[in-house]
Amino acid sequence: MKDVQWSFISLITASLSHLLLRILLGNELGPSGLGLYTLVFTIYMFGVLFASFGIGDALTRYVAEFSDNTQKAKEYITSGIIGSVFSGFLMGVLLFLLSDVISINIFNMPEMANMLKITAICFPFIAINKTVVGSLNGFRNMKAFAFLNISLNMSIFFISILMVLYLKMGVLGAVLGFVIPTIIICLISINLIRSYLVFPSIFFTQNDAYRDILHFGFYAVLGNSILYVYTHIDSLMIGYYLDEAEVGLYAISVIFVQGLVLIPSAIQKVTSPIIAKAYAEKEYKFISELIKRITFKVFVISSLLSLLVAIFGKVLIMIIFEDIFLPAYLPLLIMLIGYAIYSTFISIGSFYSSIGYVQLSYKIALFSAILSIMLNIIFIPRYGIVGAAIATTTSLVTLTLLHFFIIKHLLSKM
Repeated sequence: MKDVQWSFISLITASLSHLLLRILLGNELGPSGLGLYTLVFTIYMFGVLFASFGIGDALTRYVAEFSDNTQKAKEYITSGIIGSVFSGFLMGVLLFLLSDVISINIFNMPEMANMLKITAICFPFIAINKTVVGSLNGFRNMKAFAFLNISLNMSIFFISILMVLYLKMGVLGAVLGFVIPTIIICLISINLIRSYLVFPSIFFTQNDAYRDILHFGFYAVLGNSILYVYTHIDSLMIGYYLDEAEVGLYAISVIFVQGLVLIPSAIQKVTSPIIAKAYAEKEYKFISELIKRITFKVFVISSLLSLLVAIFGKVLIMIIFEDIFLPAYLPLLIMLIGYAIYSTFISIGSFYSSIGYVQLSYKIALFSAILSIMLNIIFIPRYGIVGAAIATTTSLVTLTLLHFFIIKHLLSKM
């Protein structure tokens, strides 16, 4: 429970800071400005998945598995840091070179190009930070884990406010608001694991850790990146088919429904190392009982929260934003159904990687992404942002049912 509390504090701080920031940006920049920022931030987060190359997820598993073996932990953490520097640098260069193509040829928004180039600078830093956070999660050092995440999100909030509201730098200021803190927090995070770094001899003498991390990371980044595309393809395709103003309206719906995943996401940060360690110790019955208890409680909580948001959603939109954002209410109602159901899986979302089936994650995610893209192609041109909400909910419910069918099958084989 203490681990969950720290994880929840970390995630609730992130959610509240992003919620307040989106509110301020929406009121200051309007739907178009908020939509442009949302697209840039979505591309940034997608790039981050490749920049970190799944190394943070790999370290959560391997550090938890070897938490009682200091030497092995050092090998994996050092290997992870070195790998993240290379992967982050390569991804940053790639985004920098493709920024004009993405901005002009895909979204027809030339003003996005310079923002993406600035964003590319911070990729090596966020990759290192993800590696550190993954290591701390593996050790179940949730206080330090929460400290880094809280510091990053609070810094993003205050620096963004400074740039946008006081320096009047518009959307560019909002982009600098997440780029600058990313670099600063990365430099701070290294100090938290410096005792586990054994440069430079480990780079030349140890190969097992690199092989394990890269193998795990390859499938993790495939699964995570495809899953990220799956959960954000609606916003990207709205930007492609419609315009940035519609993206801004849809972003308001997303802000509210993402609040539903706070508790299950916090729980997942704790269940991940617990399941990994239990699986290594062959405590299969414990894993099965844990999943049943967690998912049932999460479903009850998410259902109650969804009901509250459905009842008071329109009032909240009018109070927090302006009347111009009211078209976001209907998509919000539709997405509440999908996210309430999907939140049950989120609470144990790292199950596959925790038991060594990391390849399965990307296969399921690929199926889900294809389904989501097809549904969005069908519904967005016809129904706009309401169609995007229908596509999202349909795919989320389908994905959840598929996940639990597979998990039940895997548990029966243990």
